[in-house]
Amino acid sequence: MKITTNNVMKSYPDLRIHTKENPAPSAASSDGHSFDALIIQSNPRQIEEHTFAESVSRQLSSGMAETASAEKVQDLKNKVAEHTYQVDAYAIASRILLV
Repeated sequence: MKITTNNVMKSYPDLRIHTKENPAPSAASSDGHSFDALIIQSNPRQIEEHTFAESVSRQLSSGMAETASAEKVQDLKNKVAEHTYQVDAYAIASRILLV
């Protein structure tokens, strides 16, 4: 088997950097040589999941910032102390599911 270096690029400045502003030409360059191309793109689903996660995080953060009034807190304390407080399972589930 004979190996030659005739097709190897000898000048690195001839290499081109491809960006959005300077897109890669087709697989064959203007001088007739063909080369491989590597195209890196974002997955739209990953972008959608990321933006969804950010919006949920913002909603939770804004909900955490809201504080109960002192009157409501005192009312809850009294109900718990008197053993008359009843847990509303539907309200808890709806908060967990962000409904």
